[in-house]
Amino acid sequence: MYSKHVPNSQTPYKQETSLHHKISRPSARSEMTSGEVHREGGYGWVIVVALFLQHVVLVGIQSSTGIIHTELVKAFSADLSVIGWIGSLMIGLCTISSPCVSMLTNLVSCRVLAVTGGLLLSLGFFCAAFTSSVPLLLLCLGVLPGIGMNLILFPSVMILKGYFLKRLPLAYGLCLSGAGVGMVSFPPFYVFLHTTFGIGGSFLICSAICMNCVVFACLTKPVASQKKQSSKGMSMTDLFDVKLFRSHHYNLFLAGHLLLNIAYAVPFTYLPIKGEEAGFSEQSSALFFTGLGTGNAIGRITFGYVSGKFPLIRNRAYIVIVTMVALSTLPVAFTNSYLFILVCSTMFGTCAGIAHTEIPTLLIEMVGMDALPSSLSMTFLQQGIGSLLGIPIAEFICRNLGSNAVAFTFTSGVSALVALLLALSLFLPHNKPLPPKIQQLTLPVTKPEVFIVHISESTGTAAA
Repeated sequence: MYSKHVPNSQTPYKQETSLHHKISRPSARSEMTSGEVHREGGYGWVIVVALFLQHVVLVGIQSSTGIIHTELVKAFSADLSVIGWIGSLMIGLCTISSPCVSMLTNLVSCRVLAVTGGLLLSLGFFCAAFTSSVPLLLLCLGVLPGIGMNLILFPSVMILKGYFLKRLPLAYGLCLSGAGVGMVSFPPFYVFLHTTFGIGGSFLICSAICMNCVVFACLTKPVASQKKQSSKGMSMTDLFDVKLFRSHHYNLFLAGHLLLNIAYAVPFTYLPIKGEEAGFSEQSSALFFTGLGTGNAIGRITFGYVSGKFPLIRNRAYIVIVTMVALSTLPVAFTNSYLFILVCSTMFGTCAGIAHTEIPTLLIEMVGMDALPSSLSMTFLQQGIGSLLGIPIAEFICRNLGSNAVAFTFTSGVSALVALLLALSLFLPHNKPLPPKIQQLTLPVTKPEVFIVHISESTGTAAA
């Protein structure tokens, strides 16, 4: 009896494990039975190519916002503190609207959302070509492109997890490496467009380029299980999974990710300003983004491969990379050397690109594949808030201190704090609940039965 009762007494302990220990390291077999159809490639590679090209266009435009700011300030004699909201709105709304888009992905086809986003993005640049009103420019270059980009990017990220499991980090790295290619190619290309066709002409050509995102969106086909899940819909309770916030590791991760994006947005605006103050030409300053983008593309692909190949060193390497983000921006505040700024820009692009690429992989390891939509939407929300606040905060600090170089010191200090928060998130020990006390079983003591045999005398006499 006792040996059979002990296993039953241990069952509650196994079921009351923490959120992290319950789903922190999902096995391949458990993921294969959770409704997803992982084919490790197949048509997924076509989607990888489509998403790569999408990132070339979208991040290329985002990385050109600093140049757009400079040209609009010159053309309309506007204040940078106002014009700077174009980049903040574009980059911020690209991710801050992720919770709403996450719900839409479970109600509407991902392809429909991505096509709609491409149309909004193209419409924004088209309308901007015909207005000189600063509020309308904020709408056309900030709000519409920001929402359109999120409608494109968020559903695309969710589609990939239906085609890959073991190669998911590599697939993410290949897709997001398009961001680096966009950073390399688009800023100098935009400078050429502006020089040749002016502000209005450059916006019209950007509008036509953005229409290609509609074509790329048509190639993103979800797997059958994702279509079935979309038909069920998602409630607000499913979207904002409060269980995630019971984990202090996830909360620390969100805080670090918020600060990371506050810091990440600043160099894209202040590198062209740094180049102008140092006396470099506009074309030369645009090459800072070329170096930044080159490092970004190489870093995303390389680390994506290493992350999938050697998962045991992923977390430690990630913290080192985030620390390098802080070290790469600090020297820019104290030098006017073109070569040194170019090297720092390349280093910043490499490390910052890796820091963003690994976010889905780290979330899957932290909360599991099933909780990815909710955790990723909340993480993107933090990313949007950070991108929205980064440039205005840096501009406020620089204006009060009287130096634009302070922006790079600000970026370095915030990035160092990010490294600390993410290190705590990934390496703090997890509190395991104590097993319940097993009550000692007391077996009832029964008195032995005594049998008394009476031998009759007659029997004994006969025997004698």
